[in-house]
Amino acid sequence: MKDLKTGRYITAAIVIGGMVGTYFFSRPRKKLIETPLDEKRQKKVDKNLVTPANATFGIVWSTIYIGTLALAIHQTLPSQISNQRYQKAQPWLRISYLLTGVFGYFFSKSDKKSRIGAAITTISMLPVAIGLHRALEIGQTEVTGPENVIRKSISLYTGWLTAASAVSATTLVQEAGYMKKPDDAKKWTLGVLPITTGLGVVISNRLNDPYYLTTIIAALTGIAIKQKDSNKEISLLAGSLATYLLGVVGDKLRKQLSSSNEELVYHKSANSQAL
Repeated sequence: MKDLKTGRYITAAIVIGGMVGTYFFSRPRKKLIETPLDEKRQKKVDKNLVTPANATFGIVWSTIYIGTLALAIHQTLPSQISNQRYQKAQPWLRISYLLTGVFGYFFSKSDKKSRIGAAITTISMLPVAIGLHRALEIGQTEVTGPENVIRKSISLYTGWLTAASAVSATTLVQEAGYMKKPDDAKKWTLGVLPITTGLGVVISNRLNDPYYLTTIIAALTGIAIKQKDSNKEISLLAGSLATYLLGVVGDKLRKQLSSSNEELVYHKSANSQAL
């Protein structure tokens, strides 16, 4: 039991350390554009048309971090030591936030190798996030109490990394010397957005988790806002895909609610017959 408690504390420390480390390393990029170097970085980001508006990152990551921080603390409580879902999640949480720290290190630099390193790290975080999602049995086992609420942050995290992987894949293609012309970047983006959306729907179905799609919707909305003046066709496509996914999420939640109500009615009927 003592070893389990120690392991939970180590996991919480790694999660919190990953968050703090990422914030510390990425601080230079959070500053206002004040120097030619800052302007150069922003131009590099803007060439990637799959990148959402800057404000999207702050909103999404803040939500994910708050939820994951609550989960990291909750899994250390004495009442949760016997929680097998949290126990299975230990290695996945640790790997996720160790990789988060690595990403923060690369993200703080502006050279080509660091951009490639950040992109590769981001893509590698997606399968780990899916592993974490499965370990917590999201979409598989119904839970009550705080765990039911705070584990949704992992749904958001997994969905966001799906969108971020599309951004990172685009970065790798650009860093390889392709898509130098604006028209090439537009064609790529017009192809990548529907593919990412379709992949998101497939993964959401496999995970049985509609909340996973919400951060993909946020990413598409951020792209639509960012490109509304410079690339209207991309903005229209991103907005349309976000609306489509919103409909998918609404339909999934409606079916889940209907299923829950049917089960409740069934149990009430069974109990009344037993009496």
